[in-house]
Amino acid sequence: MVSKVRVVFGGWYQRTTLHLSEVHRFLLHGTSDLDLSKVKLKALRNGLKLKSMKRVVGSLEYLDVMSKDGVRVKYFEDGLYVLSWEGVDIEKGKRIVKDYFDKRWQPAIQYLFSLGAPTPKILSNMEERHPFVIERVVRDPLKSKVGKEFGEVYLETRSNHIKVSKTKENIVVDIAASRKRELETLTEMQIFFSDFKLQLHKYLDIHRKIWEEISAIKESKFVRGGDIAKHKAMLDSYEKTVSLIKNRINQMSNYARTRRDISSRVNADKRLIELFQYRFEDLFNTLEYIKEVWAMTLDYVQSGIRVLEDVEKKSSFKGLKSIQFLVGLGVVAGLLKYLKPQGLPEIALSGVLFVVALGLIAMGVDKVFKWRGKRKKYKLKFIERSEKL
Repeated sequence: MVSKVRVVFGGWYQRTTLHLSEVHRFLLHGTSDLDLSKVKLKALRNGLKLKSMKRVVGSLEYLDVMSKDGVRVKYFEDGLYVLSWEGVDIEKGKRIVKDYFDKRWQPAIQYLFSLGAPTPKILSNMEERHPFVIERVVRDPLKSKVGKEFGEVYLETRSNHIKVSKTKENIVVDIAASRKRELETLTEMQIFFSDFKLQLHKYLDIHRKIWEEISAIKESKFVRGGDIAKHKAMLDSYEKTVSLIKNRINQMSNYARTRRDISSRVNADKRLIELFQYRFEDLFNTLEYIKEVWAMTLDYVQSGIRVLEDVEKKSSFKGLKSIQFLVGLGVVAGLLKYLKPQGLPEIALSGVLFVVALGLIAMGVDKVFKWRGKRKKYKLKFIERSEKL
């Protein structure tokens, strides 16, 4: 029999104690030192319906916020956020927590951090799916049942009076009342670990998309002169995205090490392995792999840009020498024709018409060469490398 339920929802996004202080000030006063609308800040702060808020110092600093809707928010200095609601009706709790996050908390935090380096469009457009964690205090976790309303259970693990049942949209954790104290920290670690892995998966998917876009250009072997600017603009955009994401990836190891140390101190690492199959060693190995992948991706993008720049130069300057020669020859011929040995040339109408006609011919020839340059296909010469990672 279920005696108590806590509905939990959360995620992780790289932050620091500086960001924590900014959020703290915003929650206290509805203000910011940043160049943001004071009116909008106040409105967003009022929309949070705050009941209480305190800053807690521990292994990691965090803000402990309680709303009038009954939603509790723990916002950690490393960017982990955990929203929870306690009650009896699980579906009601899920709806309250999700609405509070989507309509109140997330818009406020996004606006507060809307200045500075932008989130790459390719990253912000990727949908994030965070499962709910349903914590249930039961008499005997090993005998508890997970109803059909949670979805089909695809994985079940047990350890020391705790049972975890995973479905597509829920993680149901059944625990005896005597073990409840350790569950909050374990759930927070699980959310951090899960979201850390989710971000690595997203970065791998983005790498594949960018790699395939460049491979498509490479496999065409030829490119029309008129398409060079379009392809180059796309690769320039990818270069900025890859550089920004590469820097984020390089920072992730610091956050993982901090969480690993805390997990070890509170003896949560064993439970993470037994109940969720989460090993920090695997996390670091995956992170190192992703780092190598993105280093290669950046190199591949930059090599593609160099190839297109070389082709662009060929298409732009092909025929330029012939045009210059034509114009130069005409000018010299005109000057010699009308130059008198006695002194300065006498400007005649026929001479002016000759120069104008020559200029028009040169412009026409230039347009023809440019048109041909855009229509012409140029061979692409990429350095051979491994296609799949």
